[in-house]
Parts: sequence; structure tokens; C-alpha cells
Amino acid sequence: MTTANLVDPAAFSPDIRIGQIHVTDWYGDGFDANSACSGETTLKQTLSGTGAHFRGLTTIPRTEPGDPPPAADRVDQVAREVAAEAPSPSLAQNFTERLLLEEVPCKEEPPGHWVYGRTTTLQLAPDATASWMGTYEGTLNTTGRAPEGKEPCGGIAVLRSGSHYGVLNVHACLGTAAMDHVVRAALSQL
Repeated sequence: MTTANLVDPAAFSPDIRIGQIHVTDWYGDGFDANSACSGETTLKQTLSGTGAHFRGLTTIPRTEPGDPPPAADRVDQVAREVAAEAPSPSLAQNFTERLLLEEVPCKEEPPGHWVYGRTTTLQLAPDATASWMGTYEGTLNTTGRAPEGKEPCGGIAVLRSGSHYGVLNVHACLGTAAMDHVVRAALSQL
């Protein structure tokens, strides 16, 4: 597992020009393994892992201090990915199932709070799968769940390819087709 396995800026084309995306990579622990509505634990707290590869994609080269690399302004964030290698493909499968289950509470929130929508599963090979959920802003959440028939604005994907696994948080406001494209590209890279 290396940074070569992480999502490439080209995956966001044509929605975001490649030259506009700045990449920051690091290795360690961090608060990127799950969403704030599920408790926002670190990767080590979630999976007892020793560390993972992280990639932040922003539209500006400047990032805020601390756990890199969120842009100082959320509007400048494109995506953040965390990925690691499990000792075996079956353990990677177990990790991805656990990570996905952690996001389920984010599908039901009080009206006015952002929520995740339905889960879409992609399979590129028997051991290469991804499950992703679109993000719906609080203004669209009038019932405590994601609205039917509306486009998401980014989302989260849990990925697995062999013994590699990861989470991709897309902050850019991408609809269903663009999210599907980015998740497929990230999965094929993993």
C-alpha cells in the first residue's frame, strides 16, 4: 500500500479541472475514517490500526494547521481519503463492513441537519467493491432522511480491493453520476 493507491486528481475531471486540485499526502492516524455524525473517531480508534495513508485534495495549496489537510475554508475542500492494507482480504472485508456500518446513523438526523442518502454498491471484481452514500444538505432534509429524487452534493465511499481498504469523503458538490465516476476511479486505483 502506497500513495500510488490513493485517488488521483484526474478522477474529478471534468467537474473540477486537474490543475485546480492540490494534493497533500501523509501517513499516520487521523479523524478521516468516519463522519462527525458517527462520533468522528480516529482510524486507530475505529479499527485498532497502526496507521494509514491519507490524501487531501483541495483547490488551494494552503491548509490549516493540525491534522492535515483540510482547507481553511470548507468550500476549498475537494476530497479526503484514508486507505490502509489489512493482513488479509477477509480482514479487509471485515474492516470495510465495520466502516460502512458506522455511517448508517448518518442516514437519519433531525430535519435541517445534513444526512446521507441510500447506499449504492459498485463491484469491479469479486474482491473489489465500493459502497457510497450521497450527502444531502440540511435544507433538503425535511423528514429526518434524505429526500427521494434529489441529487446529492458529494458523499462518502467505503472501498475495498483485495487486502486494501479505505474511506473517501467527497466534499465537492458532485451529483450521482459524478460521484459514481469518482468512486469507480478511486476503487480501480486502490
